[in-house]
Amino acid sequence: MKYIFFCLLIPLISCSSHGKFTEKDKNDFSYAKGFEIRNFSAYKQIIVKNPWQKAQGENFSYIVTPHPESLPDSLRTKTIIKTPVERVIVFSTTHVGFIAALGKSSSIVGISGRDFISDSTVRSSLENKKCLDIGFAPNINFERILSLHPDLVFLYGLDPSVTSLVKRLEETGIKSVLVSEFLEGHPLGKAEWIKFFSAFFTCESLGDSIYRKVERNYELLKDSVSKSEIKPAILVGLPWKDTWYMSGGKSFTSQFIRDAGGQYLWNDNLNTDFIPLDLESVFQKAVKADIWINTGSAENKSAVLSVDLRFQYLPAFQNGKLFNNNYRINSSGGNDFWESGAVRPDLILRDMTGIFHPDKFGGKPLYYYRKLE
Repeated sequence: MKYIFFCLLIPLISCSSHGKFTEKDKNDFSYAKGFEIRNFSAYKQIIVKNPWQKAQGENFSYIVTPHPESLPDSLRTKTIIKTPVERVIVFSTTHVGFIAALGKSSSIVGISGRDFISDSTVRSSLENKKCLDIGFAPNINFERILSLHPDLVFLYGLDPSVTSLVKRLEETGIKSVLVSEFLEGHPLGKAEWIKFFSAFFTCESLGDSIYRKVERNYELLKDSVSKSEIKPAILVGLPWKDTWYMSGGKSFTSQFIRDAGGQYLWNDNLNTDFIPLDLESVFQKAVKADIWINTGSAENKSAVLSVDLRFQYLPAFQNGKLFNNNYRINSSGGNDFWESGAVRPDLILRDMTGIFHPDKFGGKPLYYYRKLE
C-alpha cells in the first residue's frame, strides 16, 4: 500500500512542481541600469525601466519562455514572447551590433534605414531581398512589417510617442520590446545589454561570456591608464548651424574620456545629455584643448575648416591632433562606431588611450578612429 501510495504521489508532485512559478533569482548586472531579468522556474520576466528620455516610473514587462502553453492563467494578460526568436525587425543600428555579436545576423528580416547598416550579413540580406527596409517613424511601412511575419520587433523611442507604435503593432498581432541602451551613462552599461538580447535568442551563456571579456579588457585598460600623470585636455564635436551641442560633463562621452585618461573641458558640467552652446563660449575653452575628437562627418582637416575658418587658430588643429570616429564607414555613410561599437567599448577605449597617450598605449592600428590630415 505504501508503494502504491508513493507511485500515485509522484505525478502529483511533478504537476505541482511544474506549475510552481516562484522566483529563483534575479540577474545581477555590473553597469546596466535600464533593464532587469528575473528567472522563474518556467519563464523569465524582463523589465525595461524608463525607456525614453526623462521618463519616470515607466516600466515595461515581458514574459519570455520556450513553452508559452505551460504558463499559468495569471500571466495570460502579459506580453508573452516565445523563444528563441528566429525572425526579427530592428529599429536601430545598435540592435544590429548586439544581434551580430551573438551570431544571429541572419535572423534580421527588417531594418529601419538600410544605408546605415555596416554588418556584412545584413547588407547581403538587403541586397538579396531577404531583409527589407521598413522606413522611419512616423512613415513606417506597416504593410511591409506584416509581410515579414516577425517573431519580434526591437524598438526604441526618444519620448512617450513610441508607445503608440507599440500599440499599433500589438493590434496587428506583432510582439515588440523597447530597448533603451542609449540611455546608459557608462560604456559598459550599454555593452551589457547584450544580455538582454541573448535572452530572446536563448543564448544567455554566450551573451554573458562576450560581456565578461569586454568588461575585463575595458577595466584592465582603464586601470593601466589611470596611472598616467599627464591628462590631455579634450575638445569634442563640431557645431551645427552656429550651435555647438556639447556633451555634458556626466555624459556617456565624458565617461569614455575620463576612462581613457583624458580631461574633458566640460567635465564640471552636471548634464548627462547635450548642452547647446554658442561658438564664442566654446572657443574660450577650445584654445586649451590638446586633442580634438569626434569631428562629425569630417574626413580631413579641410572639411573641419569648411564649417568655420576660425578653427585653424585652435592649438589642437595647428598641432595636427584631430581624430574622428568614422574610420569604419561604408559607402552609404553608415558608421560602424554606432553599430558594433555599442558592444565593443573596449575597442573604443583602446583607440582613445592610444590617441591620448601615444607614448604608452600607441603603436596599435586604430579600429574606429582615424587621424585627420
